[in-house]
Amino acid sequence: MEGARVRVLITNTAALNTGDAAILFATLDILREAFGARLDVIVYDQQAAAAARYYPELTFRPVLFDQLAKWTGNRRLKGGAFLLLAAAILWRLSLRSVGARFLSPSLQASLAEFAAADLIVSAGGTYLVPYYRIFPKVLDLLVAVVLGRPFVLFTQSLGPFPQRRQRLLRFVLRRARIILTRDARSRRHLLDAGVSPGRIAECADAAFALATPPAIQETTPAPSHRPLRVAVSVRNWPHLRNRAAAGMGRYLSAVAIMIRWLVEQHGAQVTFLSTCQGVSEYWTDDSRTADAVVARLPVTLRQHVRVDRGFHAPRELMVLLGRFDLVVATRLHVAILALCAGVPVLPIAYEFKTNELFTRLGLGELVQDMESVTGEDLCRAVDWLLAARADIRAALPHWVARERRSALAAGSHVRSALETAS
Repeated sequence: MEGARVRVLITNTAALNTGDAAILFATLDILREAFGARLDVIVYDQQAAAAARYYPELTFRPVLFDQLAKWTGNRRLKGGAFLLLAAAILWRLSLRSVGARFLSPSLQASLAEFAAADLIVSAGGTYLVPYYRIFPKVLDLLVAVVLGRPFVLFTQSLGPFPQRRQRLLRFVLRRARIILTRDARSRRHLLDAGVSPGRIAECADAAFALATPPAIQETTPAPSHRPLRVAVSVRNWPHLRNRAAAGMGRYLSAVAIMIRWLVEQHGAQVTFLSTCQGVSEYWTDDSRTADAVVARLPVTLRQHVRVDRGFHAPRELMVLLGRFDLVVATRLHVAILALCAGVPVLPIAYEFKTNELFTRLGLGELVQDMESVTGEDLCRAVDWLLAARADIRAALPHWVARERRSALAAGSHVRSALETAS
């Protein structure tokens, strides 16, 4: 494929989430480096029309499941899915005009794009996990299987996959050319699902590819004459195991206690900044969760706290995070973009992906569990991190450069998988 045009479909994206957008743009960078070719890219997104307004440089389509739902209505989705797969079978048998009669014009056009693709990429991230609906994510890959088109799963955390509930997902996973995981636990989940070890490779999260070498090398300490600047990312999480509403209340109170400590004991200026904000079309806005934390603060402290409500594209957000001395991150990609900008991070984990990343960095003991975290826990962790931040800043260029190399290696794994299969 060297020097040729490569037709790539990337599906299962959620670009209105800046963390997922960071994965998307990093994936494109990785694939361009790996194939040395001009990519013709079409992105199948969960909210394609809105994503196109925020990222007009990319071509977006609705994922196949959403196209089906619009065409058939929710009550006839299963029948519509069978028609789509039947049309894909006929297409592969060179009876495309027969199969096309079954489908809406948009589905006909999408089926043609899937059939012509040199590579179909299921985006990196976290969506093949038990508490999300699986079939909407799998349908695009199932169509790829039926059409005989090569598909890969880009760097992600996934699983576990219960035997009785996820037969279709297991069927699809076993037919991927390669599945890139960003942690060892996901690899174990895939092996338990019967995926061949030769089809699995572990790489760093794709977003680390956005770290440019000059940014990695910059470790300039903050000027001593200005106040400490701290960015805080919070989120709503409805999947807490122990009474979600009460658990969220404990989490928000813990963050409020930490912020009060930062302001009163360290003279900090605190800004709430996250990957899910400023996008009215998206299902959640972290600035609303930030407001719930601010409401727990004494009125006299609120002048030291600001909630950033703006939308920031991935590279812009990375630059903004680089202006802080410390980042407290519940969102994983706030943590990753801050690390890429050379800023120490205190992580709060709501899924195992955060624990896996920081354990690999040698900072696993820093991770706070969203399920059980207390204000005292966060204050102690903040104090430790502030005391150690000079050493951490000095080590960050090495850690991030290593993660960047690992993220870029995903492209080589994909290319090798395609060439071996060919």
